[in-house]
Amino acid sequence: MRLMFPPFSFPPSRHKTGARQMRERRTAQILMIFSIVLAFVELYVVIANLWPLS
Repeated sequence: MRLMFPPFSFPPSRHKTGARQMRERRTAQILMIFSIVLAFVELYVVIANLWPLS
């Protein structure tokens, strides 16, 4: 019975790495959204400099 306990200790550590991967995926999504918003702001600045309104 003592040989059966070490394999049972692995799933919690696997769950922790899964939680870390979810956190990293969420962070990657936030960074992608931020970079897209930043790209739109840069496009707005370039277009505004090309065609002055006044």
